[in-house]
Amino acid sequence: MTELKIKIPEDLKRKMEKFGVDWSPAIRRMIKRKIQNLTTIQGIISKSKMTEEDALELGGKVSKSMAERFRKHATGD
Repeated sequence: MTELKIKIPEDLKRKMEKFGVDWSPAIRRMIKRKIQNLTTIQGIISKSKMTEEDALELGGKVSKSMAERFRKHATGD
């Protein structure tokens, strides 16, 4: 097995030490889940015909629509 060295702030280390958890297996599980999620996303993206420009356009439309919905909700219309 290989080692991975990470740097964390001192205050985070102190908080981690309070719990007496063996952090190595917990971090390995987190990394494994992240890789699984990224692999799934990569598979979806590889099959997509949507361009980055299309995605940005769609994102803009969604943002505008949500802003209008929240504005209506806030004003009670």
